[in-house]
Amino acid sequence: MIEVKNVVKRYKKTKALNNISFNIHEGKITCILGTNGVGKSTILKAIAGLVKINSGEILIDGEKINNKIYNKLAFVPDIDIHFPQLNIKETFEFMSVFYKNWNNEKAYEMLKSFNLTDDKVISKLSKGNKARIKIILGFAQEAKYILLDEPFSGIDIFKREEIIEMMVKYMTDDQSIVITTHEIPEIEMIVDDVILINNGKLVCKFNAEESREKDGMSIVDKMREVYRGE
Repeated sequence: MIEVKNVVKRYKKTKALNNISFNIHEGKITCILGTNGVGKSTILKAIAGLVKINSGEILIDGEKINNKIYNKLAFVPDIDIHFPQLNIKETFEFMSVFYKNWNNEKAYEMLKSFNLTDDKVISKLSKGNKARIKIILGFAQEAKYILLDEPFSGIDIFKREEIIEMMVKYMTDDQSIVITTHEIPEIEMIVDDVILINNGKLVCKFNAEESREKDGMSIVDKMREVYRGE
């Protein structure tokens, strides 16, 4: 479990995260949602240990973030993360050196599913294919927690659907996916828990299936209800 406890992150006078607390449970897909600039990416980066929080704590399976737990976390940002001169094969080789749980067989299986070959230079690929490669790099790390920051940004609906199918196919029972996205309708049916934040604060956490079955409300419907009351 990931525990976020009373976390504050300041950028000068601005509180990007304002005493926010929530838990992310194992084996579930959790979506962190909100409008632009409310702290979604900041909280993912804080969980990944990429930004230093000012106060509070983040625990990964009961441990504070340290170099021993980094193999439990795979962070896929919304920016390109590859070395521009490397092709896919060379990138996979690089990953195998730095990540002890790297699964080359899974990487190539996913690559084949995406109809890509390993001789392609990643920087020359289309935006949609770069997004596919980032998903492969995240999932082939065999991390317990996969953090995806806007993985569908700028790609067409068909590639988004394809990537979502791959995420569901290659997620194992003991893994958790944490995702931020604006493409809410596409992920509606795969998400378990939804965390809504505004101005760096938690405003609501709910189970997507329960919201549909008990309240007859989609994720977007629930967001409208919550944010109108803010």
